[in-house]
Formats: sequence, C-alpha cells, structure tokens
Amino acid sequence: MGTLDGKLVAIDMKTGKMNWETKLVNSEKLTVGFTGAPLMVKDKIIIGAQGGEWPDRGPIFGVDAKSGKKLWEFKTAGGNEGEASDARNTWGGESYKVGGGGGWMAGSYDVESNTVWWGTANPAPLYDWAGDDWKTSGPRPGTNLYTSSVLQLDPDTGRLKSFHQVLPHDAWDFDPAQGELMMIERGGKKLVVHPSKSGFVFVFDRATGKPVNVYKGVDAINFVDDIKPNGELVGRWDPKGGKHANLCPAIAGGYSWNAGSYSPKTGLLYKVGFEWCQDLDIVKTEPVTEPVVQLNIGADFTMHGPGSGKREDASAASSKAFGHIRARDPITGKVKWEKRYDYGVPHGGLLTTAGNLLFVPEADGNFVAYDANSGKKLWSHNNGQGSVGGTISYTAKGKQYVAVMTGWGSLVGDGYGDLWGEPWKSMPKDSGVLKVFAVD
Repeated sequence: MGTLDGKLVAIDMKTGKMNWETKLVNSEKLTVGFTGAPLMVKDKIIIGAQGGEWPDRGPIFGVDAKSGKKLWEFKTAGGNEGEASDARNTWGGESYKVGGGGGWMAGSYDVESNTVWWGTANPAPLYDWAGDDWKTSGPRPGTNLYTSSVLQLDPDTGRLKSFHQVLPHDAWDFDPAQGELMMIERGGKKLVVHPSKSGFVFVFDRATGKPVNVYKGVDAINFVDDIKPNGELVGRWDPKGGKHANLCPAIAGGYSWNAGSYSPKTGLLYKVGFEWCQDLDIVKTEPVTEPVVQLNIGADFTMHGPGSGKREDASAASSKAFGHIRARDPITGKVKWEKRYDYGVPHGGLLTTAGNLLFVPEADGNFVAYDANSGKKLWSHNNGQGSVGGTISYTAKGKQYVAVMTGWGSLVGDGYGDLWGEPWKSMPKDSGVLKVFAVD
C-alpha cells in the first residue's frame, strides 16, 4: 500500500508484520504522496504519486515486490532526462519542473504485450489565465506532455512505449488519471475502454495505444464541442483570467474516481455519470518555479447544476445537479437502460457479478442490488451512512460474499451538503465500517 507521506509499504497478510518500507517521494518538501492503489505486475509493484495541482513532476515508480528496492521512475511532467527532450520542449520556460501530472490511481496490465497502461493527471497550475493564447503565453505554454495522457509503459524498465494525450494543455482538470483502463475484446479486436473525467469514453486500440472511438458518456459537456473518434478535440473553450459561468462538467468530473464495472456476462459497462457544472474565477497567480509545499489551482469555483448547458449561462447557478447510472455497450456507447438520481448521486464503486447482479453503494447509505440486464431493483440494505470507497466480491468455503466500505467524506463528497442538503450536511465524516453480505 502507498501512504500519504510518500512511502510504499509491504505488510504480511497473515500476521500484519511489516516486511519492508520504501520512501519514494520527499513528501515533507512537496506534500505529495500516494492516495491510490498500487498495481502488481509479475515481480514488480507499480504505483503513481498524486500530482495534478502540486508543483512537482508527478512520478510513477516500479518497485521490486520482494525487497522494496526502487527499480525505475517515470516523470509524467516532461518525461525522463535523456529520453524525452521533445516532451520537455512542450513546456514553455522549463515550466515542466513544477508541472504537476502524476498517476495517482492504478492502471492496467496487458499480459500479451507486456505493457502497463496508466492514466496521468492534469498539469499545474490547473486553471490557466492565458485562455486561447495557451500555446505561447501563460504559466505553462504548450501542450504539456505527458500530463492528461494515457501511457503505455514497459513494466520491466519504465520505458515509454507509446502514449495518447487525451487533453493537450488540459486547462479544466478532466484528465484520465482516475484509472479504469478496461481490457475488452470485441469482434477479434483487442481494445482498452476508458471513461475519462471529461465525461467522454475513450476506446483505444490495444496494439497502437491510439483511440478508435470516443463518445459522450454524460450530457453536460461544453469545454469542447466534441472529440472526434481519433481523439482530436473540436471547439475548445479555454476561459482566460476573470469570472466565467457554467463550465461543464464541474471540476469533480463528468465521471469521477468511483469505479464503474464491466460485465462480460451482459456485455455492458455500468458507470455513474454526474451532470453538474461550475462558475469560476481564474486568477493570475505568481509563477511557481521550484517544487514547494503549495497547491497551485489558479481559480475559485462554485458547483451547481447544468441549467441550459450553454457556456456563460449565469442562470445555471440556480439549477440542481443530478446524475445517473447508465448501462451501455462499452464500444459503441449505446445505452440499454438508465437509472437517474435527482440528488445524492452515488460516489462509491460499482460491482457486477456472474449472477447478473449490479451492486450500488448509494450516497444516502443504501446498498442496492439491481438486475444487471434490466436495471430492476432487487434488494437493498441501509448501511447507515454513504460510501465513497470500493465494493468487492469473493468466495470462502464455497459461498459467495460481497463486501462494501461505508464512510463519508472526500474532496467531492464534502460538497454534497451544499448541493443537496440533508442527509449529507449532517452525515458524520469520522466513522466507517466494512460490511459483508452473503449472496444466496
């Protein structure tokens, strides 16, 4: 497991005794550590640090699983010295040195090609006062490789095999770093499906690492007019310094970090989508030139509903945010069924089972099982408080169980009280339990 103070720790699963501990990040200087899970690949542990709004270079590490020895490091902002000078040239004024990035949620591993797929975070500062002039001016001129990208890495060496930058010069925090790079085969084609924070779903060719289809997973999107099937952005909206109304989605994303689920049984992808937007005030901050203990967001913002969904719609501030679970074909995007949430959109991880169940830890505290084919509600249990964690299934002595983490409070969940009122205004943030249910 990774720790907030920049360590990777190996613990004996039977005794709880620590086997080894490796300090990977100077978190005392940078306030950067690990907030996502690591990935086991053969004899190595791969883990990415948080980065995004922190003025660092967002490293991803490869560590020997037996000894804890660091084997390699890949810096997502500007790439590694000696092998990625072209990437550093995409940052004006050497701004890559404090460029953010990182890959804080676990990626995926393609066994056949021995390739790790990993999503990287947004650059810093997040909001850029340069507006449309971002190529030549502002705090980080250029496309800012390899932030807001999907990377293909050699797990043995950390060498970059290929990449696709989902958002060149991301000025919105709609990066692909929340993980969920699902290996799916369809019609003889080997693909990777990624629901990105932008609210778009990217379908990549596993051999080339390039998009073959991109479609909208949520409706409230206006930071671009569209994204073409090859990944090209159409009609960017790059707000410059000052006040702006109704940027969609909101900073928390059309899709957030809570995992969806793909069922090979139904052939459907299940994912929570958020229909919310925000007003923001972009400020011209003093340049940060050395890594320091300092978030570098570059704006103040207020979240609300999408209203008309149009850019600069000031009236949208009075509209209500909402969301949905959509069951869809992961390759084409065609929706089979949808469940709408007019308040308290789920923010925990979904789970599908071979018995055609979809488990949803809902934000009001109910843990619900739906028919994965139809969306019909089959069962529920009130856990007493909402969930922002994961859901898993396992077997023991021939019996199947489902386990879910309860406990409220996160950078996104803390805003539920302002968006929807109770019970989230009064929901405790200092308690939580692991609940386990038998599947009969």
